[in-house]
Amino acid sequence: MLALVDCNAFFVSCERVFRPDLEGKPVAVLSNNDGCVVARSAEAKKLVPMQATLYSIRHLLQQKRLHVFSSNPVLYKDMSRRVIETLQQFSPEVEQYSIDEAFLGLGGFTHLDLTDYGHTIRRTVKQWTNIPVSVGIAPTKTLAKIAAHVAKRSQPTNGVLNLETVDDMDGLLSTIDVGEVWGIGRRNKAKLLQAGIKTALQLKQSRDSWTKKRFGIFGLRTVLELRGTPCFAMEPVAPPKKMRIVSRSFGHLVTELSDLKEAISTYTTRCAEKLRQDNLLAGCFTVIMRTSYYQKENQYSAARTVQLDPPTNDTGRLIQVAMQLAEMAYEPGYEYLKAKVIATELVQADEVQGSLLGGPVHDEKRARLMATLDQINSKLSTDAVKYGAMGLTPTWGMRSEYFSQRYTTHWDELPSVNIE
Repeated sequence: MLALVDCNAFFVSCERVFRPDLEGKPVAVLSNNDGCVVARSAEAKKLVPMQATLYSIRHLLQQKRLHVFSSNPVLYKDMSRRVIETLQQFSPEVEQYSIDEAFLGLGGFTHLDLTDYGHTIRRTVKQWTNIPVSVGIAPTKTLAKIAAHVAKRSQPTNGVLNLETVDDMDGLLSTIDVGEVWGIGRRNKAKLLQAGIKTALQLKQSRDSWTKKRFGIFGLRTVLELRGTPCFAMEPVAPPKKMRIVSRSFGHLVTELSDLKEAISTYTTRCAEKLRQDNLLAGCFTVIMRTSYYQKENQYSAARTVQLDPPTNDTGRLIQVAMQLAEMAYEPGYEYLKAKVIATELVQADEVQGSLLGGPVHDEKRARLMATLDQINSKLSTDAVKYGAMGLTPTWGMRSEYFSQRYTTHWDELPSVNIE
C-alpha cells in the first residue's frame, strides 16, 4: 500500500499561510510575468477559469472581488521543503513527485487503520506548515492519484480516501474522466475518446493487446495499475537529473542584442548555480530565443548549441559560451519575448572522464572562486556579487506587479507581528 499526499491549491495555500485574512476569500496566483492564472482557491474557481489572462480579470481586481498574487517560486519551494520534511515523519519511503505532491510507502503499516493514519498525516501537515492536503491511499500509484483526486473534491471523505474501504471500485472508476488518470495526458485522452473510452473504468476494462499496441508498455502498465497490480515502483531517491533549464519571458518585448545578452547571462548564472548545488557539470549548453507565438507576422525563433570539453559548472565560462551562442542566434528586426538556456549531458563533478586533447578537467582555483561566490550570495542576497554581463539595471525583467514577500528565506522580508 502507498499514499499520495497532494497539497490543495498549493500556491494559493502558501500565500494564505502568511495572509490568514484571505482564508475563505477568492485568491488566484499568476504565472511568471503575470501572464495567466495557474492556481485558484475554491472560491476563485467560481469567478475565473484556469489560464485566464490578467487582462481579462482586471475588472475583478478593481471591484475587489478577487485577490491576485504574482508567482513567488522562492516561497513555494521552501514551503514544499517543509511539507516533505513533515511527511518524512510518517514513512521511511517518501518520493517527491512534484512541488505539491509526494508518494509515501506504507508497506509494513498494515497493522494500522490506514484511513486514520491518513487523517493523522493530514492534521500534522496542517498543524506544522498550515498547508491543507488531501490523502489518497491505494495499492498502486495510479489508484492513489485517483483516490487523492476524489478526496480533494468529496466532502464526505474529509480529505482522506482509502480505496480499500470502497465497496464498489468499478462504480467509483466509472465517475472518473479518463483524462484524470495519471499519465494519460491530452494526446492520449484524445485517442482514447476516439476509441470510445471516456472513463477510468472503461480504460481498466480495455484489452491488453489493444492497449499495448496503441499506447505502448507504459499505457499497459497504467491499465494494470488500475486493476490493482503495482507496476510503478517507489523511487525515494530521485533519479539523476538529465538537464537543467532556466527560462523566462521578458517584462516587455526586447529588440536589442545587449538586452538579450543581459537576460541570457542572468539565466546562465542561475543555471550554473543549480548545477553546483547538485554537484553536476554540463557537457552541452544551448541558448534559445523566440518572439511571441501570438504575433501573426514577423515570428522568429532560434537555438544554438555547443559541446563543452571539458564539462563545467563555472559561471564565467558558461556566460562566455552563452554570449557567443546569443550572437549566433540573434537576428535584428525582431521583437523577442522569451529566452532560455539548457544544460545537458550532465555528469557528476567527481566522475568526469578526462581527455587527451581537452583541457584539464578540474581547475581548483576556479572551483574555489565559484564556492566563494555562492557563499557570499547565500549570506547576503542573490547577486550581491555578480558578473558584469548581467547588467546593473535590467529593463527586461519579468512583470511581478502583485509579488508577495519571501517570508521564510529573506531576513528583510520576515513576517512581523504588531502587538498593541
